[in-house]
Amino acid sequence: MNLLIVDDEQQILQGILQGVQWELLNFTEVFTAKGYEQAVQVFEAHRVEILLSDIELDRRNGLDLIEWVNDHSPETACLILSCHEDFNFARRAVKLKCLDYILKPVPYEQLTEILLRTKERVQREHSATLLENYGKVYMRQMKENLTPENTEDSLEEAVDYIRKHISEEMTVEFLALKAHVSPRHLNRLFQKRFGQSVGDYISKQRMMLAGELLKDERLSVTMVSDRVGYGNYSYFTKLFKKFYGMTPREYRMKTAGEREGGHDGANKKA
Repeated sequence: MNLLIVDDEQQILQGILQGVQWELLNFTEVFTAKGYEQAVQVFEAHRVEILLSDIELDRRNGLDLIEWVNDHSPETACLILSCHEDFNFARRAVKLKCLDYILKPVPYEQLTEILLRTKERVQREHSATLLENYGKVYMRQMKENLTPENTEDSLEEAVDYIRKHISEEMTVEFLALKAHVSPRHLNRLFQKRFGQSVGDYISKQRMMLAGELLKDERLSVTMVSDRVGYGNYSYFTKLFKKFYGMTPREYRMKTAGEREGGHDGANKKA
């Protein structure tokens, strides 16, 4: 689960990043932005489950941002930070379905509790949505027998989504909803076609892409890790070494040497 913090004061952002007890929250990624435009860019590049935004930003305020989020990412839970107990701001925040209107300065321990409570609420709502959608899938499968054509369409839809969103967080459950089948059935389709589970297929595709990206020396290993969906550099390195038998840096040196050797060989033949 990802969190985005928006505040145009760098000191405030740093204070939150250093003061909140992140080990209790266990977010996958914590993004930051200094204004409306940067925040929109984060939403366009990543999935954000929780937004914590200051109400007073440069040019556009935090409520304008939440209005944009409601239109473009309605599943995101929104929290507002404010220095002022302004009734008009608070009323608009309620209309925009903000979960909390937090007055500054807020003790970091209290902010940690608010974020934890919000995360638990999002997880409950997500679980309820999944159960509801699973029920619809199972009811459809009871009414209709899956034909080979339908099965093939479901598989191709899942594979196509993985290819286009390889840098994003994905679960078997989420892909199954996209493909309109149950998670168990989707795993069976992948086992039959590729000889591996959905999770193993995603990991393999990410590692193969990482191998290609590492050949471009303009990209740092950290950049490659992020582009293939692993925000945690250490975890990416561990998976990469397991797949290739060497670290990303060793792989880059090896492939660079092979390319140089190939060029030398070509020159000698010429």
